[in-house]
Amino acid sequence: MNQKNLKNRIHRLGSSLAVILPAVGIIALGGCIRSVCGSWAGMLSVGIFPESTLVESDESLPAISPTAATGTADARIMTPNGSVELLSTGISDKATVTGCGLYIDGQFYGAYASTDSLRSILDSIKALYATGAEGEEVTFTRDIQLVEGTYPAADMLTYSGLEAVLSSTVTEEVDYLVHTGDTLSAIARYYGMTVDEFSALNPDFPGTIYAGDVMTFKVKQPLIQVSCTRQVTETVSIPFSTVVEGTSSSGRAEIVSKGQNGSKQVTAVVVTVNGQETDRVVLSEEVLSEPVDQVMTEGTMNEVTYSASYYGDTGSGELEEALIWPLPDGGGVETCQYSEDGHQGIDLAIDAGTEIYAAASGKVVVAGVFYTYGNCVVIDHGNGVRTLYAHCSSLNVSVGDEVTQGDVVGYVGMTGYATGNHLHFEVHINNRTHDPLNYVAR
Repeated sequence: MNQKNLKNRIHRLGSSLAVILPAVGIIALGGCIRSVCGSWAGMLSVGIFPESTLVESDESLPAISPTAATGTADARIMTPNGSVELLSTGISDKATVTGCGLYIDGQFYGAYASTDSLRSILDSIKALYATGAEGEEVTFTRDIQLVEGTYPAADMLTYSGLEAVLSSTVTEEVDYLVHTGDTLSAIARYYGMTVDEFSALNPDFPGTIYAGDVMTFKVKQPLIQVSCTRQVTETVSIPFSTVVEGTSSSGRAEIVSKGQNGSKQVTAVVVTVNGQETDRVVLSEEVLSEPVDQVMTEGTMNEVTYSASYYGDTGSGELEEALIWPLPDGGGVETCQYSEDGHQGIDLAIDAGTEIYAAASGKVVVAGVFYTYGNCVVIDHGNGVRTLYAHCSSLNVSVGDEVTQGDVVGYVGMTGYATGNHLHFEVHINNRTHDPLNYVAR
């Protein structure tokens, strides 16, 4: 190869390695510390180098060392699945390039042509999660070091290579606090994994888990994570308690006086990782208003009193009125989705004693202890449409009652097969269950 051709190839390689890079965007989804079922899915990298954030760079590839010998080498590109792709460069396998090495927790991931550009990219990632709060500390959770030096040309990261490194995941062991209503699928979803992926890493997952237990799991986590520590002051609700006094003469549980939440001002140090709250240390609390207990009478209906089966008549399947959310103010934390492990409805975790509303007008066909559903209400809305409300602490209706949309049919509890206070809500159309979220919104 003549000198002119060598220079041309070097120039082309320099142009590709010094291409302007946008900043990495590792999307953080929503959530905060899970009370029952949140999701770390948003902590996994799903969008890389968004075009809205650019890192300007005019550096070109440093000169290849004159120690280059004969023979050629291929530049390596790490792909998101961990495999390595080769880019033919035509550069000697002993060629060296001055650049910046990327080390994460002591492991070398490759070198990049420009130290300033690489540092700007990493700073842009941190800026995605910073709030600008006074005294906020923003750091990477892993030790990232940029080391300037001379590296084999084959170790230089291309655009695709750097993107793949910064969006990759690693398998780690984590300690997990089991919450009420947790299932294998819920925990897998919390870490942004499928059930099959989670099960492959944790083949010894027990058949039964208990709220309050701390378990160690292997999970996939983003290689690049940003930790933010800041002090916050906010007003939070103090839930009211429910007190049962006496027995209802009607046989139904009744509210004597409604409860009212209180409020308090809390100052705390909050830690987030990729936008998800992972730790909170309360520094001080000041009660602004005390909660007021809800007083109820105890119902005496504890036998199955339904006059119709779980299945009903069929019809057009059309709703005469749009369903409303069955809990106050769109409340409830979804701890289990429809069709998860054969689940026939959705689970909405919320405080015991919370009112349950009829999603639409209709006739009560089930009201009582109903197999594993515990205290259960089924309402027939006509046209082959029914809704089911399970695990109630007590009921407020009887079989044959005509209810209007929004009427209180029962109160949240954990009767039947349940491990925590929640409402199990189903939508039936022509004796087949459907995802309630396709018919009702918060």
